[in-house]
Order: sequence, then structure tokens, then C-alpha cells
Amino acid sequence: MSGGNLLVAQGGGPTAVINCSLVGVIEEAKRAKSGTIGKIIGARHGVNGMIDEDLVDLGRETPSTLKQVFNKPSAALGSCRRTMKEEDYGLILETLQKYDIRYFFYIGGNGSMHTAHKVSEVAQNAGYELMAIGIPKTVDNDLAYTDHCPGFGSAARYFASVTREIGLDVESLPPPISIIETLGRNTGWLAASAALAEEKKGDAPNLIYVPERPFSLEEFLTDVEEVYRKYGRAVIVVSEGLKDEKGNYLGGVRADASRDGFGRGLPGGAAAFLSAKIAEELKLRARSEKPGLAARTGIEYVSTVDQEEAHLVGKNAVWYALDGKSGVMMTLDRSKGKKYHCHVGSVPLQNVAIAEKLLPAEFVNARGNYVTEKFIDYCRPIIGGPVRSFPGLVGHKLTKRVVIAPGAVRHKSVNV
Repeated sequence: MSGGNLLVAQGGGPTAVINCSLVGVIEEAKRAKSGTIGKIIGARHGVNGMIDEDLVDLGRETPSTLKQVFNKPSAALGSCRRTMKEEDYGLILETLQKYDIRYFFYIGGNGSMHTAHKVSEVAQNAGYELMAIGIPKTVDNDLAYTDHCPGFGSAARYFASVTREIGLDVESLPPPISIIETLGRNTGWLAASAALAEEKKGDAPNLIYVPERPFSLEEFLTDVEEVYRKYGRAVIVVSEGLKDEKGNYLGGVRADASRDGFGRGLPGGAAAFLSAKIAEELKLRARSEKPGLAARTGIEYVSTVDQEEAHLVGKNAVWYALDGKSGVMMTLDRSKGKKYHCHVGSVPLQNVAIAEKLLPAEFVNARGNYVTEKFIDYCRPIIGGPVRSFPGLVGHKLTKRVVIAPGAVRHKSVNV
């Protein structure tokens, strides 16, 4: 196949590095041999732009503009969370045919990979030649068949950094209990990443709870009380997806208007619920924090490793498509050995569309209230270097005799 046009779109929640993948696609498409790729088209707001024909000419973007976009948070093309209907795929096929699009790239998470798979199927069933490639993106790190997802490393760095900063705040001026709620409906990858904040025993976070382990309120309160007795404070990190014994989200779900692309209610409020329980049952002051969107696109905390890998999967997607590969998602495959290295591979979209990667049991301790060293070893290389450290005062005791001016009332030497 030669001469067809290329279309790229972004779907789902943006990340700090989603545009690095976009830039990778554009750059490699521009470098392609003349006659292989025609126009480089961007669909604004994901599949909405494909259906509504809201398209832009990305081939006209200059290298200086792409360099700026590479470091831009949010989705440069705009994104969407659309509950797809069967007729929507027919409209997308019409757009593909109308604009002679033969290369389709969708940058996104689970829902987007499902959509990319369906678009590939619809085109194939219609006898329309289309190279469809999924490019992974999600802070939740829950796409299966890839070691990790572009976007996770930067969000993990964010939560580790913020946890360290909140820990210092709690040390200096309590309330003694602070609960940080991370993103993650069914998976605890981001909550677990906060463990990289710890420099020495007693540092924040003191406790971590993830959805992959059954949650017991009684055990939770026991854990909090024990940490408080030991340190006089506690910083706790919980995933928004924590559920009670009956399978209900601890903080309930948000209003009906707030739903994801599959029509599911979004959880939220676990930290607020638990801080109220601490105040009620343990009679301790507690407050909750939920960074939310700040964690998703916090460019100031971006991981350079994350940026490089997001860029790499975007570039490789073009190489795969030009090589005639279709119906696959790009993956990051970690090499064995002590030195961290990932190479790019692929997996059929149909496999990804029905799978969700949970935090492995070996990454969580036996009590279910913290992570293991195996998780630390897994996560540390992805966040792009150590989290910033904040050395404090030494705190030397004042012991020197106080000098008294002549004629002043004398007092005994004091130690402060």
C-alpha cells in the first residue's frame, strides 16, 4: 500500500507525555519515503473528530512547534470519552474512506484500545485496507501485555513527590493524620508509587492501600493507631477504587452525570470517608487530599524516561504500519538484567481490549498495607531519577552561656 493518508487521534484522560507520542507519529510520518504516506491528519477530540470530520493538517506543523508540543501537558489534539455505538463505527469508516485514510493511530488507554480494535475490524469486514495501530497511554498503568504504560512514570513521580512534601508538612504542623487519594478505579499502581517518597523509616507514606487487596476498616484503624503511637503522625495513601466487604466503593460513586466512556459511575471520596472514620473512631484529627487532575498532567514532575518512551512508541507505530502490521498495540518490553532498558514490541488489539493489568500479589506486603521491594525495583527506573530530597536543619542544641550586658539583671545560664 502506498500514497494513503494518515490519521492520528488522542482518547481518554490526558497524561503529561501523551503529546510525546503524537509528536513521534508526526515526525516519523514526515520522514517516511515519498509516496508511502500522503497527508498527516489529526482528528480533534478523538473519535468525535473522526465522526464529525473535525480534522486538521498536522503535516504543516513546524519542527519548532512540535518541540513545544512535546513538552505540553494535556492532549494537544483534544481528547474525548465517548460511549461508542455500533452506528458510530460506520460513520468513522465513511470518514476514513472519504479522506483516503490508510493509516490510523489511536493514542489512549483501555477504552481507546477497544475502539481502535473495533475500527480495525469494521474496516477489515468492509474490505477497506487500513493499518490500525494502538499507542498506549494511561496514568493508571492498567493496560495488559506491556511492562508499563507511557504516562504512568510521570504520574508516579508526581505522587511520590507530593507524598514526600505532604509528609514534611505533617511533621511541621499537624493535623497528625493525612490521607492522600490517588487515581485508580480497579488498580493500585499509582497508590503504590507513593512508596518512592520514603527515604528512611517513619517517612511518608506510612501506609498504602490498593484495590487488589480486600479492605478491612477494622484492620485499617488498627494500622493507623499503631503508626500514630509510634510516630505521633501518619501519612496514608489510598486508591480511589478501595471497596468495602460488600464490594461498594468506600466513598460511593459520583453523580450520574459523571461517568466514563463505558457508562460506569466514577469512584471518589475514599480519603474523605476514611478521614471521617479516623476522627470518629480514633478521636484523631485527620484530613484528606485528592490531587486529581494535577496528578494526571503535572508537567513540572514529568519523567524524562516517560517522555522518551512515549515518543518511542509513537515513532515505532509508524514503522509498524509502514511494514504492513495492523490491529496491534505497541508495547514496552523490559529487558532482563540489572540495568534498566525497554524495547518496543506489539500485541494484538483484541487481546488488550478485554484485559486489565492488576498490581501483582508479590508487589504488596502480607498485611496489605504497603508495597514490597519488588515493586520499588520495578517502579524506580520509570520515574526518571530520584525524587527531590529536602534536607532540613541539623537542630543543634543551644548550650552556650548567655552574655549579659553590664548592669543588667543576671540570670542563670540556660539551655534552649
